[in-house]
Amino acid sequence: MFSVNEGANQRSNQFSPYLRAGVQLVDFQYTGDPSELSGTSSLAFTGAAAQIAYESGGLNLILALGNNLTQLDNRRYFNLNLNFTNPFYFLGNENFSAGIPVKLETKLTSVRSDVISEGFSQTNLSAGAGLIVRAEVPQKFGISTQLIPSIGFSTASGGFIGGNVFSLSGKARINFYELIFGKNISLGYDYNFDSYNIDGEEYDYDFAGHSLTIGISL
Repeated sequence: MFSVNEGANQRSNQFSPYLRAGVQLVDFQYTGDPSELSGTSSLAFTGAAAQIAYESGGLNLILALGNNLTQLDNRRYFNLNLNFTNPFYFLGNENFSAGIPVKLETKLTSVRSDVISEGFSQTNLSAGAGLIVRAEVPQKFGISTQLIPSIGFSTASGGFIGGNVFSLSGKARINFYELIFGKNISLGYDYNFDSYNIDGEEYDYDFAGHSLTIGISL
């Protein structure tokens, strides 16, 4: 029989905040008319970036950086993401549940190069809803996965050039409770896709990122 304290610990394990670190694999491709480019080359690149994140309930703060140190030749990549997700569960119990997560997100994405004069710097604000599924093995581990399409608007630095952005985000987590010195350990995968449709086509890019992270509860 579980005591009141054991039940409280189980709930605490499920909703502990996490500090995460890992790597993000980035594919950034130009989708506009090449004649719209101010130079002869686009800012497209494929490579890796370092990523750190803080997760607390539905609040997520994510920072990714890529440059020569992460083997990005002539590219400087910066991504700062703040989002909040609130799930509305319509099926399940304490050990299994499924529902609709509603997500609000703001994101700053910047790509620059030493050999290309014009940089890409867009701030977008989006909202969406999707599907979430969670499963729990009490006092041992929990698994969760979600997929959320979003739509929003994007503006360049200074707010002079704008357009719309379609996003698709997915993530999966396996959280092992009290695995090391009473701390939870979390294995994570994140997928992020942003398709920018900006006035003038010079800044029309598709961004795809695959992140692998490990987290520890705080």
